[in-house]
Amino acid sequence: MYGYILFELKSFNLKNGIHHIPLELPWSSPGFVNVYLIEDKDGFIMVDCGVNGDSYYSLLLEYLQKLEIHISNINLLIGTHMHSDHIGLSTKIRESGVPFALFKNSVDFIDDYNDWSLRFKNLKDYAEKHNAPNSFLNDIASIETPSYAGKISKPDILLDEGKIKDVKRNLTTIFTPGHDRTEISLFDESTKIIFSGDHILPKITPFIPTDNENEDMLANYTQSLDKIYEIDHEIIAPGHGDIISKPHSRIEQMKLHHKRRTEKILNFLKESDFTGWEMVENLFPRKLDALNLRLAFQETMAHLIYLENKGRIKQENKNNSIYWKII
Repeated sequence: MYGYILFELKSFNLKNGIHHIPLELPWSSPGFVNVYLIEDKDGFIMVDCGVNGDSYYSLLLEYLQKLEIHISNINLLIGTHMHSDHIGLSTKIRESGVPFALFKNSVDFIDDYNDWSLRFKNLKDYAEKHNAPNSFLNDIASIETPSYAGKISKPDILLDEGKIKDVKRNLTTIFTPGHDRTEISLFDESTKIIFSGDHILPKITPFIPTDNENEDMLANYTQSLDKIYEIDHEIIAPGHGDIISKPHSRIEQMKLHHKRRTEKILNFLKESDFTGWEMVENLFPRKLDALNLRLAFQETMAHLIYLENKGRIKQENKNNSIYWKII
């Protein structure tokens, strides 16, 4: 069954020794993660690998077999960031003798990756501080680490910005935090392709995972977009969806999305002061499921913190609650 579904999927051709695998995920949207195989000396570099599970490992091996590539031909697995759909299968692949690489700050987040109660503790505390209802807080408290995330240990290789050592291909690491604190993009100079992970996607704007007020994740994200914009590249190969053939236009669209969101918040605050949760309800008035409501809260708080750091709004305690107001 898996093989039939697998080989009916659209796999776009990047040529120049680069293969693309749309690997199935255990949820519907996005239903697939893009795995890339970049030809290097005597083998390949794999970019991202999908979720944990024997069935997903079998799917990956099926794809490799179709491409006449054996797992032993993989010289290096690079995870673009620490989300389960991009590195969940990494431990299984490492057991096959493939070294695994993440950005150097990943070691600070391994415990959070392996134990989602740790990962979501800050978010629960932060949401409670900004007047989230008990139903929302209880949902966060009930989250358990899913089996598809797998368990990871310290990577074999910790990447820094710049050319990746010990590979023949001129492949450069670009630190692009925002959607995730460990997110990197990879630039293949010979083809002028950027492998963007979830940093830049073709049809949706990645959410910004804010869980405290000490980090301006949206500022980090927009600065990362600017960093990619300045690179002379022709194609973005994203972590989900089709290739982006007009990358600079796409980056401009994504920046415009966030500009419009901040303007919308400012317009609401011109009319009245709001708590953080009230602003979530203003920006996302339709009913959302638990997952999308969490994303909406984090996205809203990211914009509020961003505007506060820009000197446009501020927080004020009133009636034992924190309200946001325009300056």
